[in-house]
Amino acid sequence: MTCSTQVRGTIFALLLQALVCLPALAEPVPRTINEIVALAMKQSAELAALEKEAAAKQALAIQSGTLANPTLELQGSSGRQSGSPEERSASIGINQELPWNGKLRLRREAGQREAEAAQRQRDNAARLLKEEVSTLAFDLALADKRGELAADLAGLNRDLVSIAGERFKAGDIPELELNLAKVELARAESRLIEAERDGIQLRLRMSSLTGQNEVAFNPADDLATPVVSQTIQELLKQALASRPDLQALALERGKAEAETRLAAAEAIPNPTVGFFAQRQRSATELGDLSSTSSDTQLGVRLSIPLPVFDRNQGGRAASRSRLEAAGSRSLALERIITAEVEAAFSRLSASERILALFKQSIIPQLAENLQLTQEAYRLGEAGILAVIEEQKKFFEVNDGYLAALHGRRVAFVKLESAVAIDLSGGVQ
Repeated sequence: MTCSTQVRGTIFALLLQALVCLPALAEPVPRTINEIVALAMKQSAELAALEKEAAAKQALAIQSGTLANPTLELQGSSGRQSGSPEERSASIGINQELPWNGKLRLRREAGQREAEAAQRQRDNAARLLKEEVSTLAFDLALADKRGELAADLAGLNRDLVSIAGERFKAGDIPELELNLAKVELARAESRLIEAERDGIQLRLRMSSLTGQNEVAFNPADDLATPVVSQTIQELLKQALASRPDLQALALERGKAEAETRLAAAEAIPNPTVGFFAQRQRSATELGDLSSTSSDTQLGVRLSIPLPVFDRNQGGRAASRSRLEAAGSRSLALERIITAEVEAAFSRLSASERILALFKQSIIPQLAENLQLTQEAYRLGEAGILAVIEEQKKFFEVNDGYLAALHGRRVAFVKLESAVAIDLSGGVQ
């Protein structure tokens, strides 16, 4: 009985664990940059809100181009209170305001431009979010690479402590050299802890953007950088054609132009046309004689306000000011976009020159110097301070190289965001 109960309990625990793990199996952890960016956009409450606002403005644009509802008029009167109970009348009418000068079309056009501008603003928010997430992803990749470098340095210092311990036991070096090696090992391990701490903070930030408890990367998505084949002039042209924030301002200018034409059309009031039917019963008395008659009338009414005092002067002035303001903002943003593209392109070019120096001159010579110094210390031909100095150079130069790789990758992200198109081609 006890054994059967334990078996059932074990099976139940396994089933419960499987059910808990099902969501994780259904939603694999994103590993590439594109997957992480797509997940962040899906999880973004701001993008969802902007999408809803654009949809709301689209609905209002459709509504703004709809005719106003007709007005139904009912009227009745009776002569009972005036001593003529036989006299009474009743009428029914319907009135419809008729906008002219293309007012409905202009209202819908202005609303449509506003809805499209809201959608471009959503696209611009997505562009900025992609830049933020991509930069954060490469910050995390840099932290991981620095952690690997710190681990390598710690390994070098462990080897140094081991060699120094053997030489101390043999009486070749004083205890001070062994202590110096241990101090360097402690410093290397502290760097490793700092790198792990930085990585944890970045992963927490990434988790908040993606809604994932863990974010892993494919090794192909480290600090490698796609090649940019376009010239700066081509990039500037593409940026001015593709940036969603500039497109949003162009649509706002189009809305202001439609509102300007609408304000001029509003200077002429809309007529109201009505149709009515009236039935009237009247009584006539002459001495002892009386007679009643009934009349039915059908008619048309036309009314229009006279634009004597109000010719929509304020509306026309306000629409012209909004149009001029939209033009000024567009010119200012074009200058900002130009500066962003040029700055990102210059930063990318400078990063490539720095990396070329690291690859061609600094890194190969540094690795050879470190190996020679370590071997010389092992043989007793060099002091420990020379080894420590070479290991420091090894760490600092490689850390600078990683920072240059990161700087080039981030510069590419900034350039791609500034141009607002996919610049991925070959990878360097």
